Amino acid sequence: MDATTPDANRLSILYLLSVTAGVGIAISISREIEYLRFPADAVYYHLDGIRNIDAFGALVAAVYGICLTTFIFAWRSGDLWSSPGKTLALLFATMCVVNWALDLVAAVVTSYRMQLPAGVYDTRGYIFGIWYRNLAASIGYVGGLPILAIVVYKTRLQRFSWRMVWIGFFIFSLSMVGFIHFDFAEYVPRSVRPWYFELAIGIPILLLALALLVAFARRDRVDWWTTVTAPLIIAVWGIGIALKATAT
Repeated sequence: MDATTPDANRLSILYLLSVTAGVGIAISISREIEYLRFPADAVYYHLDGIRNIDAFGALVAAVYGICLTTFIFAWRSGDLWSSPGKTLALLFATMCVVNWALDLVAAVVTSYRMQLPAGVYDTRGYIFGIWYRNLAASIGYVGGLPILAIVVYKTRLQRFSWRMVWIGFFIFSLSMVGFIHFDFAEYVPRSVRPWYFELAIGIPILLLALALLVAFARRDRVDWWTTVTAPLIIAVWGIGIALKATAT
């Protein structure tokens, strides 16, 4: 079936099978990164064994797998900027690839350093002056800003409520850059700091929920791309907050 035909925009068995495979691959990749990173973790965090991916980590990996698979199908179908669901899949697929790539670099570099003679590796947990565990966040959010700026520009013909979602993601990324690189933490109450990420990403997530409600209220046509991605992202954010609240 040609991906440019109308049938390519329908939820298919092939897509469902591909998503299942994508989720499995995503969880496996996350697990392999943990294996590669373990030699450094064992030294710096005094671990006796590789940490299992927790429930939320597995859930995030699954979301990455779903969004990456969805983006591949969206790319083949064309017209990425007319569908909020395709745009959302693009954002999270990009986030997935960037996060994995930076984590993989950190894992490979530190794993190699751990093989150096004793007395050398103990001060080499920094890559480009960044602690290896923080490399993905420190570089990823900065690198995401131009991508998000392009998304905001490209989606200018979408409805206002959806455009606000993409602006919200840009604000989220900007706030994380400020928190990591410009000491925004000094202006945040100590009790709020542990929840900074959840609150910051809550801005675009709540805007996403609002845009979805507006679309349903207006009886706008909501394609399956949006139906799959938007509720999933909202649900994962809510589950993340619930898991963190119960763990503290």
